[in-house]
Amino acid sequence: MPLSKKDLSALRHPTESPRFLLTLFVLIPLGILIALLTVASLGLILLAAPVVLFVLWFSLRLYVASFMNNTIRVTADSFPRAHAAIEEAKVHFGYDRPIDAYVYQDGTYNAALMPLLNVKVLLLNSELMRPENGPDEVRFLVGRFVGALASKHFRFMWLQAYLDGVEKLFVFNLLLYPYERALKLSGDRLGLAMIDGDIHVAVHAMMKLVVGTDIADQVNVHAFLRQGKDQRGGFFRWLAQAFSTFPHHTTRVSELIAFAETAYPGRANTLRAAQ
Repeated sequence: MPLSKKDLSALRHPTESPRFLLTLFVLIPLGILIALLTVASLGLILLAAPVVLFVLWFSLRLYVASFMNNTIRVTADSFPRAHAAIEEAKVHFGYDRPIDAYVYQDGTYNAALMPLLNVKVLLLNSELMRPENGPDEVRFLVGRFVGALASKHFRFMWLQAYLDGVEKLFVFNLLLYPYERALKLSGDRLGLAMIDGDIHVAVHAMMKLVVGTDIADQVNVHAFLRQGKDQRGGFFRWLAQAFSTFPHHTTRVSELIAFAETAYPGRANTLRAAQ
């Protein structure tokens, strides 16, 4: 039974909606700026926009074409566990559009999504396919991306890519970044919902994102969270965060644990017991 819109809405991080409104306000001065540039340049700026977007689209399609012919596509025969996780996530979140997944050689435990195509492309690093990684860890990571697609988290991706491509408009992207960071926190909650709130598995997977699979078992989660508190409030920590689309990892872990204690109180005890 797919999650309802109400269920998906309940998984949003509290900062997502207000930061979405902030993003809309970004579009207002951007629209005014483009209108002024249009008048000042006698309409030439309007010709630049489709050129920039075409170059972005062309580069992306070229990259995907090269990538697809040098990686292994995830199917029921190749990497069946990952294939099953993707199909389960599509049903769980009510996402009925095609998703192609590919595994490529990389020494990091991670995944990525290319959402700017009609068929969404999920890139899975080979490290995820190691047999010692539990099936729920893969389900957690896959659920983050498929849930994000179902929740329309990538609606401003073309705008962000365009602003990145036009040097003088980059400052507007800094105003989009808070919304992007909120979406990452919501995505973690979506992944947690995919594994029925098993916060122990989710946090273990997140530790692997930081230090890899080989030494993740040596990380004490409580010590990691104290590390985040020790660094909180510093100007340069804030500045580094402001220029990133990702929250600090200590923030992501602490936020997800706090959410699990409220939404899945029974499961949250498993993490305390493990530490």
